[in-house]
Amino acid sequence: MEWSDDSASLLAEVAKAARLAEGPEGVRHILRSVFRGEPIPLRDIARDVSLPVPVVAAVRGELQSRKLLDRGAGVVLTEAGREFVLNGLGLKNRHRYRPLELDELPEVVQDLLGPMQHFCEGRPRVDVTLDQSHATAQTALRRALYLLEIDALEGRDLLIVGDDDLASLAVALVVDRLDLAVRSLAVVEWDVRLVDYLSEALAAFPLQVDVRHHDLREPLPLDMQRGFDSFLTDPPYTIEGLSLFVSRGVSAMRPGTCRPAVVCFGQRAPDDAAEGMRRLTGMGLAPVEIIPGYNHYVGAQVLAGRSQLIRLMTTNQTSPEISERYTGKLYTADMRTAPRNRGRR
Repeated sequence: MEWSDDSASLLAEVAKAARLAEGPEGVRHILRSVFRGEPIPLRDIARDVSLPVPVVAAVRGELQSRKLLDRGAGVVLTEAGREFVLNGLGLKNRHRYRPLELDELPEVVQDLLGPMQHFCEGRPRVDVTLDQSHATAQTALRRALYLLEIDALEGRDLLIVGDDDLASLAVALVVDRLDLAVRSLAVVEWDVRLVDYLSEALAAFPLQVDVRHHDLREPLPLDMQRGFDSFLTDPPYTIEGLSLFVSRGVSAMRPGTCRPAVVCFGQRAPDDAAEGMRRLTGMGLAPVEIIPGYNHYVGAQVLAGRSQLIRLMTTNQTSPEISERYTGKLYTADMRTAPRNRGRR
């Protein structure tokens, strides 16, 4: 499927006409809400996208004047609107998957657990010097579904910053099962063992994945900067690792507000937790949702093998804390001469 720049232009045009602070992404979210719920009452759209009803009404009016929406028992897409959503935005899935506190995966993907477990069992052993601690197969699949639910997957350019948890394989499985359209998926990973493993395993899927061997102490390659709509990362245990990995994710994002990012990071002592959040908000990222204990890890005893999932959105002030080459301490082992640091998991 091909995406046209015309779709981005139309979203921007509508956002400007409706004076929507959330910009083109806000218009996309409204169209997606209608697509998944039509006919849908205006108030339900507002609740779905977390915007005031009058704001959503203004956007609806602009979309209606462009023959993309219509009104009846609720808001619906016109034929032109449906064509725009399918081929302009790359949306296909109408179902909602919110596996937040649920231990069981939705029925439609339950049988993917076996193949995902197979991939997990075959991956390279943990390298503790890189703060690796592998997520379970179920966690990897739940993350993929979460990315789908928050509109970080369909019709998107997604970057995974570090992938010892095999998130790219979980995404490939879910995309294949649900017949989703993803514009592009890329991975940056320092561990050459994982680069080789992921490249070989992903070759069996229709989804083309760009797996790059890259040291994140260095800036991202130029062709990976400012070209993505969303990113996912599960950084090293340290606050410094959090700052660096998220900085690289931010440097990959296209400019604009309301683009989604997902960071998996462990519960910390209060001072460290506040510092971690300060680093994130200092990069102009707005926290939207924090789910304690969402991520489960194999054999990670610190913090009972769990970490929180943090959903963030870009703002018009988003920029990386670290733009150049990073030469400071990064992993837990680097901190041994410093006061003891509580791990993320």
